[in-house]
Amino acid sequence: MKRLIALAVALFVCVAFESVAQETPPDGLTLRQGDMKIVKVADGAKASDLLGVIEIGGASSAIPIFSKGGALYGIVAVDLYQQPGAYRMTVYEAATKRALSTKTLIVKQGEFEKSVSPRWNTQVFGQTDLDRIAREKKAITEALQTSSPLPLWQDGTIDPIEKTDHTGLMTTPFGQIRMNPTQDWYRFHRGTDFQAPEGFAIRAIAAGKVAHLGHNYLLEGNITVIDHGLGIFSSYLHQSAFLVKVGDEVKKGDVIGRVGSTGNSNAPHLHLALRIGAALVDPTQFIEAMRQP
Repeated sequence: MKRLIALAVALFVCVAFESVAQETPPDGLTLRQGDMKIVKVADGAKASDLLGVIEIGGASSAIPIFSKGGALYGIVAVDLYQQPGAYRMTVYEAATKRALSTKTLIVKQGEFEKSVSPRWNTQVFGQTDLDRIAREKKAITEALQTSSPLPLWQDGTIDPIEKTDHTGLMTTPFGQIRMNPTQDWYRFHRGTDFQAPEGFAIRAIAAGKVAHLGHNYLLEGNITVIDHGLGIFSSYLHQSAFLVKVGDEVKKGDVIGRVGSTGNSNAPHLHLALRIGAALVDPTQFIEAMRQP
């Protein structure tokens, strides 16, 4: 027990996880909206020994903890819509739920690209469409409730679209603020768009299990959701074809579908989204953080 406490006291005081894990200042960690970061939690303990949480407005969001190279690492994720401010990160002993260490998480406003165009935010949905959107969102949300207890992504990550002279370019970044000059409101782009023609291969960014297929959803079009374990899910939108089914196990780089323009889309492309627990985050940060040499 004393050894476990000594390990947990070091929460978020980090050395490099293959040049990705970051050293945390003694008073805590600072991230922007939509950011994620890998931090070292402890040496010599088992992932099942500890629980990490971020306490937000009376609710708790789990910090995925995984083992690599004899050390424990946590993935701290901040939702795109999280209100800037100071929050508390705590590590607990799993068996007793006793708090072992606490640090502060400072959330700052995201620095997102702005796009101003009269074509943004002009679509008007009737009640029938709104009811349909709600049903489809519910189906996706239900699929996100069950995740493997194992970190299935451990063999690394890969870009979802192969990079060539004409494919794989990021065309719209995560968090882009879309504003119509005739309106006094805006919306965020909730994923990352990648250039590719109709029918081009879409690859699983990491190993996992297919958790959901949504057929011809009004907004997402044809969508595949993959569970990567510990509450981490990737979603692939606007596909023209599915090449997997629910329950299939996939490896990093497996072709899971074809690029399309289904749903709320103006041209063929892949929209990739990523959730870590309840947090909607920049998927490219996860891909780069977990990428193997």
